[in-house]
Amino acid sequence: MTAPSPSVLRRLYGLLTPYRRTVGLGLALLVGSVVAELYPPLVWIRVVDHGIAQRDWPFIAGQLAVLVAVFAMQQLLSAWRGVLLERAGQRFTLDIRLALYGKLQGQSAAYFESQRTGDLIARVTGDVDALQDVLVRGTDAVLANALRLVGVVAIFIWLQPVLGVLTTLPMIVVGVMLRSYGRTVQPAYRAARNRLGDLSALIADRLSGLRVVQGFGREQAETARIEALGQQLYEVGVQAVMIRNRAFPLARFVGNFGNVIMLGGGAWLILAGQFTLGGLLAYRGYGRYFYGPIDDLVNIGDLLQRAEASGRRVFEVLDAPVPVQERPGAVTLPQPVRGQIDFTDVTFGYDPARPILRGVTLHIPAGQRVALLGESGAGKSTLLGLLTRTFDPQSGTVRIDGVDVRDLTLHSLRSNAVSMAQDTFLFHDTVGGNVRYARPDATNDEIRAALTAAHALEFVEALPDGLDTVVGERGVKLSGGQRQRLSIARTLLARPTLLLLDEPTSAVDAESETQVVVALGELMRGRTALIVTHRLSLARTADRVIVLSGGRIMDDGPPDRRRAGNGAYAALERAAMGAEFGEAVD
Repeated sequence: MTAPSPSVLRRLYGLLTPYRRTVGLGLALLVGSVVAELYPPLVWIRVVDHGIAQRDWPFIAGQLAVLVAVFAMQQLLSAWRGVLLERAGQRFTLDIRLALYGKLQGQSAAYFESQRTGDLIARVTGDVDALQDVLVRGTDAVLANALRLVGVVAIFIWLQPVLGVLTTLPMIVVGVMLRSYGRTVQPAYRAARNRLGDLSALIADRLSGLRVVQGFGREQAETARIEALGQQLYEVGVQAVMIRNRAFPLARFVGNFGNVIMLGGGAWLILAGQFTLGGLLAYRGYGRYFYGPIDDLVNIGDLLQRAEASGRRVFEVLDAPVPVQERPGAVTLPQPVRGQIDFTDVTFGYDPARPILRGVTLHIPAGQRVALLGESGAGKSTLLGLLTRTFDPQSGTVRIDGVDVRDLTLHSLRSNAVSMAQDTFLFHDTVGGNVRYARPDATNDEIRAALTAAHALEFVEALPDGLDTVVGERGVKLSGGQRQRLSIARTLLARPTLLLLDEPTSAVDAESETQVVVALGELMRGRTALIVTHRLSLARTADRVIVLSGGRIMDDGPPDRRRAGNGAYAALERAAMGAEFGEAVD
């Protein structure tokens, strides 16, 4: 049968290297188990041709005792081997999933923008399970059956050379047929794994946005989409089964000609005096070890095709380049961290040919609150991403306390420069669990202090179970303002030196905004803070405002002074005043 892809299979089996001792011992036990398994038909020869023929009951009893001992040994070795291989399989599954998760955790935002969460989940779960089936269970079955086949063919030829060769001839034809089957079925299995990933991604996406689906009355349309994709998965699955059920029965039919040759040829040789009845009975006893492995090897070949498809999908994740990595010899931020930030001639673009930031130079003293303003796409959030190394600039440097951020360990950088994203994310956990995420060793008293500073303790205590209230997936049981204040409490608990706020009030209503702004004031006290915002009410609380446009700094200074001038910030204030006046007239 055609090997699906030598390079993929070679890499897949290379993943077993850390478990080579366990696997090696398992294979040694496998050899002993197969030898014990193939021994009993030889006892039949001695019992029939000697014991029965000579009416030698003591000899027969001795052979039966040997048979019992062999059976016991074979079961003991098989059980021991099963435990070892299952341990190796479970360890492999855990390690490969951790490797995938670690790779995904280190990926950039741009990577996830081009991927579907559901498909990635399918790769980490279903595809890894498929690999375990082949690399551990499948490999054990392949080697066991291969050893049985080799052993049986050798015994066939040893017992009766002519009959042995004739009996194995149909298997050569079966091998050619299965080789053709492998080339035919491989595309179907690849398509099935891809369709499964598509379906998983669509279901995960629509469940995440279920409120939008229900809000627009699109339930039937989405059900139809999932049904259509499910139908595609059904069709490629059926296609693979049809190919399989055309090839396998024919292969078994051809293989069974070996039985015809065995019985007819054996009878003729016995009548010719060139074989014995005990030998023919042994041949028949070995038949199940000969034709049974053929069936199993057919199924393993089928499994290899599926594993090749899953292996490709797993390696696509593991091989994806990670644009931001720690440099060798990366250091931690010198203590105590002051929080001074310097951007020096920084240029960056998601597409290098179309830079978003162009030669930006910016000095932010420690402890200063800076509001970043400008139109969408001006590069405000990009500055925050460069500071935490979500991505690196094409040219220029970003420094904290005089140290290039590229020379820092990612843990040191991101534990000192903490971001609060525009889309507040809460885990499906309790209130206390979400706040404690920033510092797992925090006590309940420290959590309550953080909630108090974030003006969140009052509403938390009003929840049914207080700190132990489960907030639901993404905090769905809370309002936007409540989620934001919990996020502020979480950030307070982390005790960051640098604070990066990306539109912290955009997702809250006017009533909640006042409370959130007060909480943000507590959060920013004594810290260097960069605040991306479109709301001038929040910008006015900063020590300094910077207006970006076209990838460059167009205005920079204290908000009170810049408001009185003719710069870009003053223009924003005038536009805001005009909008407020228009609303008042209306």
